[in-house]
Amino acid sequence: MRRIAVIKKCLENEKKQILSSVEEGDKVLFFDDEKELLESGDCADIEIILGEPENSTVHLMKNLRWIQMTWAGANKYTSAVDFPDHITLTGASGAYGGVISEYIVSGILALYKNLFPYRAQLQRGGWNQLEGDDTLEGKRVLILGTGNIGQETAGKLRCFGAYTVGICRTPGRRHVSFDELYTTDNVDAQLQRADVVIIALPGTAETRGMFDAKRFKKMEAGAIFVNVGRGFIVDTDDLTDALQKGLLRGAVLDVTDPEPLPEKHPLRHMENVILTPHISGVSWGENRFTRRRILDIFCENMKRDQNREPKKNRIDFGKGY
Repeated sequence: MRRIAVIKKCLENEKKQILSSVEEGDKVLFFDDEKELLESGDCADIEIILGEPENSTVHLMKNLRWIQMTWAGANKYTSAVDFPDHITLTGASGAYGGVISEYIVSGILALYKNLFPYRAQLQRGGWNQLEGDDTLEGKRVLILGTGNIGQETAGKLRCFGAYTVGICRTPGRRHVSFDELYTTDNVDAQLQRADVVIIALPGTAETRGMFDAKRFKKMEAGAIFVNVGRGFIVDTDDLTDALQKGLLRGAVLDVTDPEPLPEKHPLRHMENVILTPHISGVSWGENRFTRRRILDIFCENMKRDQNREPKKNRIDFGKGY
């Protein structure tokens, strides 16, 4: 018998989906949040949890052996020095490619079509054609990160006639979504040829500060920069400087460092910057499509757990993802 706690507010059909994945004798406890779990007095008995409990709560759960996150990124736990090494951690990688790729494509198109400058002009009372309208067709798009998000983004961009180039960590990988594929030691050479650069990388010690002034100077003049990975992958001051000097056409930023940016930060007030509060792939928000994908991963892993099979999306603490 397994004791399972869900610390996310679930709809009735979502509860039914979870219950359909357990075995007879298993007990599933549903809580709207972590606070309810703590108040229930059931912490010590829980073996499996769906959600992202605080590390302090994890240490109270003496029988906990597996956490299934609703997030793709695992920084919260991989950066904790005291995370118990006997607990298996699995992520929700694969649930976000659809919604985040839509966000990326819409942001690039908004910049190419001057949608935000037109809006600003209208608010000032103007009604004139602006220069610089462009198209995705024929553009060379460099995507750093060839996982689910990178693959789905590349697939959508190819529908618009873009040429997609992927950067991955492991040599020899092949993905049908990409026209070309290179390893990380080729980043600088590919930056010089890209019209659009997309960061879809996990936040690790290796990716921290990966994009600084030197890298922005290597980019094609007038390129668009997109970051949906982690804010600390990019030096914010160097990105701001590149945009202010006109080295880049614009940026689409769902993550920043720090997050949020100070109220008077220049990036908040540039018409060629689309800045959003880390919402391109909200983990347990109102997007039911994403929630269903997350639950599909959890339910599959529940069955694998019962059969003592390797779980999908197990986090490697050595790599950080």
